[in-house]
Amino acid sequence: MATAVMTRNAPGNIRTSSSLAASGVATYDVDYSAKLEGQVTVKNTPGGTIAATRGVRVDVYLIYSSSNVVTTIAIQSLSLASTTASTAESAPLFLTTGKYRISITNIDISNAVTVEITGDTVDSIS
Repeated sequence: MATAVMTRNAPGNIRTSSSLAASGVATYDVDYSAKLEGQVTVKNTPGGTIAATRGVRVDVYLIYSSSNVVTTIAIQSLSLASTTASTAESAPLFLTTGKYRISITNIDISNAVTVEITGDTVDSIS
């Protein structure tokens, strides 16, 4: 039976656990061109206070061509709702072989959140 050969990276290897300002945006490029799959987990921890406008939106864009052009429409999106103050929540994204831009947006217009992004890979099947 075939077995997936994976690389499990340290938490926060794409974005270390750090503050994202109210209404803040940050982007990170990942290259899974030599991998079968990238498994990206986004972890959001809201602060002690959350606003009615709350949560973190994650958008993934394809980077294509030899000029590294980024698509204008996300190929995957998800939202982490931040429904409970000071309580971590996380969600996975599964990306096929390729290059991607991950964009995170703090939807809370009043409060910072703490966001960490970790990427593991499926390297081969043996």
